[in-house]
Amino acid sequence: MEIPDDVEICPYCTANVKKRVRIKVLYVVALTLIIVSATYAIFAYTQTGVEISKISSLGINQNYNFVHVRGTVVSYPTTYDSNYGVTQLSFKIDDGTGQITVKIYRDLIPRVVEEHKVPAIGDVVDAQGTFSYGTRKSLTINNVDFLSIEKGKYEGVDLKALATASPWDFKNGELIYVKGNITSVKEYSFGYISSIDDSVDLLIPHAYTSLNLVNLSKLGSGVARIYGSLEFYQPKDHSSDYIAVNISEVMKDPEKYNKTNVFVEWAQVVEKNEDNSTIIINDNGTNVTVYSSYGVKYYKVGDYVQIQGKFVNYHGIWEISVTRKNDFITEPRWEIIMSSQYKIIEEKSYGSDMSVYSLVELKGVVADYRTLSYGYLVTLWANNQSYDVYIENENSVKGHLDYGSNLVVKGMVTLYNGEKEIKVRAYTLDSVEVIS
Repeated sequence: MEIPDDVEICPYCTANVKKRVRIKVLYVVALTLIIVSATYAIFAYTQTGVEISKISSLGINQNYNFVHVRGTVVSYPTTYDSNYGVTQLSFKIDDGTGQITVKIYRDLIPRVVEEHKVPAIGDVVDAQGTFSYGTRKSLTINNVDFLSIEKGKYEGVDLKALATASPWDFKNGELIYVKGNITSVKEYSFGYISSIDDSVDLLIPHAYTSLNLVNLSKLGSGVARIYGSLEFYQPKDHSSDYIAVNISEVMKDPEKYNKTNVFVEWAQVVEKNEDNSTIIINDNGTNVTVYSSYGVKYYKVGDYVQIQGKFVNYHGIWEISVTRKNDFITEPRWEIIMSSQYKIIEEKSYGSDMSVYSLVELKGVVADYRTLSYGYLVTLWANNQSYDVYIENENSVKGHLDYGSNLVVKGMVTLYNGEKEIKVRAYTLDSVEVIS
């Protein structure tokens, strides 16, 4: 229906036609919006030319600005999981002048995973995004193209050499890879702590499992090559009422130190006697006996330990007595913080081979069992002999475990106190099925 040119009010809808917006005006407005949007998009994508800022120079004046930083990842990535899935991925980088937390939210996270841009400690990250100044500096990435990862270089290390290494043989953050079997898996809020050949601990950050970058079942199915960074786990400082000493100096004049609270920063175990609850340690060529009321069965010859106790004379023998609340013997060791990179180099299947680190499947009857804080210790009668079975997690048991139960056990053959046992490892394909 056409509206006559000489009318001010539309005869059909009563609208004021003299003040209506003409079609040409609408075209101009739409075109302007398109140009502005395109200009903004071009501006955003050309921000890749933004000069790299030193993290230490970023302050309140740059709050909510678009900035560009480059640094080395110094903390393993963490995720925030909710009912809606993984809604945040974050990690910390250091450029030598300071540190900043890089954050990625919601819909961008799957793309970061798909494009292999989830970093590991030691990777070099180039990141651009919105800077936030607060208690901690942070950078929010709003476009995956504004994040690039330069992978670190890993050096191969013999697992046995790492297990017996002294505190000064390696550096924190050193990038390495090792070859071995996953012999234990325990879950914590921050991730999983697994053991490799029962000698070195491996931390698998929660981020790598929640983002499905690490398959624990696959990792435990054979000999694996594992990549990660080294961390020397929790060496201790001495208490204020203990003095740091060198054993060689103490033994030159032991009476001077009689009944003194002492702290030995590092010494090596050269002998142990479980019957007497003692170990002998060597510090720079000088030996001394250490007595512990907590027992010494967990320490092996060759271990490096820290000692805090009282230096006393016990029946003519000078020793460090570790018996009071603040006394301790600690055994910090080199551990590996895993990256998302690994390779299975020898697949294994469950069979009847009882050699160490083999996967075994065994059918038998429960002759005895004990409930532990997390799992069970079972004596299984099979093939006319008994087997010790350690079940790491009660969730690995399908059915009700009881005396006389018939079981099918799948686990790994490991050593405990020098004797073979079948370990049913949590979060792997190991299992216990109650069949009757």
